[in-house]
Amino acid sequence: MNQRARYVETLLFGKPDRIPLYPGDPRESTLAAWHTQGLPAGTDWQDFLLESLGLGRDALVRPETLDADFRLRPRFEEKVLEHRDGHLVVQDWKGNICEISDRYDVTYLRDPKDFVTRRWIKCPVESRADWEEMRKRYAADDPQRLPADWKEHCRKLRDRDHVLAISMSGPFWQMREWCGFEGLCMMMIDQPELVAEMAAFWSDFVSDMFGRILRDVVPDIVVVNEDMAYKAKAMISPEMTREFCVPSWRRWTAQLHAAGCPVVS
Repeated sequence: MNQRARYVETLLFGKPDRIPLYPGDPRESTLAAWHTQGLPAGTDWQDFLLESLGLGRDALVRPETLDADFRLRPRFEEKVLEHRDGHLVVQDWKGNICEISDRYDVTYLRDPKDFVTRRWIKCPVESRADWEEMRKRYAADDPQRLPADWKEHCRKLRDRDHVLAISMSGPFWQMREWCGFEGLCMMMIDQPELVAEMAAFWSDFVSDMFGRILRDVVPDIVVVNEDMAYKAKAMISPEMTREFCVPSWRRWTAQLHAAGCPVVS
């Protein structure tokens, strides 16, 4: 079996020739801690891991994530609004205003290189008027959502032996990005009709993006990210999940399976 067949066979509870290894990547501070705990300086952590486990490089699976842009366009300007007492008040690329330690800079909020504790001050969608402005940043037919060499790259991917993935936010996570966690949860109680409208919009936008992508290439896995639970409990009720999230999950899964994508996660 090649890497692609082995990965799909494993996730579909089949009979792979062996189970692939798919470790996550460390943040900056995690990697620094590993170097104090036995990882030799100047050593690639993946090579060290494989050597320690007695495995060859072919045991690793590293899916290629398609370069399709599901994020807002245009982005907000990243800028420092205030610097005082060892802290920065910044606007990030998503339009949030938050406070972070000046050990970091605003780029850490765009590229999660490390764990950055923040105090949320203002989120970009706090009213219907805010939402009407935000939705203008999500045109699925924006030509810049796919790279310039998209067609040629997809042609090369058709006979691939590696894993191809798409990763994007599900409805809860995306609405939380717009409204903030507390703001969204309160909005689900106080303005459920607005939340339903945002969820339906996101369902349509993602489905339209999938339509553009699937015309040229079918991935092996689509990962719908939903950061919606702590260690013990979900952030919203089962009823809210069924109302605001399940319709999108079912719609996208049916669309992807119909196109031949074997795994939706």
